Order: sequence, then structure tokens, then C-alpha cells
Amino acid sequence: MRIEKEKVVVLPEVEKICAEFGMDPYTSISEGTLIITCKAKKAEEVVEALAKKGISSSIVGEVVGQRKGIKLLEKGMERTLVHPRVDPFWTAFGRTMEQVAKK
Repeated sequence: MRIEKEKVVVLPEVEKICAEFGMDPYTSISEGTLIITCKAKKAEEVVEALAKKGISSSIVGEVVGQRKGIKLLEKGMERTLVHPRVDPFWTAFGRTMEQVAKK
């Protein structure tokens, strides 16, 4: 896959919550997030159908040959997309729970 980071929909409320807890919305737990693959000629139709249901979506990339791997295009630079291994949600959750316990 080749994914353009700037095209990924991040809702304003998600941005605010992630900023409040010091999390990157692109690497944190993504309940409700879905990546759909479809034929390129059907992509716009899928986006339109989702919009009719009130679901924000966008075309963020393309499926490429397996040998190319999974690439992320960000600010004009392409790099291999690496799984973060640790979800920053849990770090933020733990930190917040410690703060609450101290009160």
C-alpha cells in the first residue's frame, strides 16, 4: 500500500483529545476507523455512499505490489510505515489514572 497521511480523515474532536493527552492520532487506538480497499474506479462512489450516511471518508492511497511494502507519504517524503508496537492510548491512560489516584 501507499498511503498519503495528509488525506487521512481525523475528526476535530479526536485531534483535541489526542492533543490533551499527548497522543498522536495516527498511532493511537482507532475505534471506529476503517480502511476500505476497492477498485480505483469505484473509490469515489464509495466515498459518496459513505457521505450520504454522514460518514466522513477520503481516498488516502492505493494498493501497490507486495514487493513495494507499505509506504507512508508525508509532507512529500515517502517512508516505510512501521507499526508503533505500543499504542500510546495505554500510556496516556495509565498516566491519567496515576494522576487521578494521587488526587
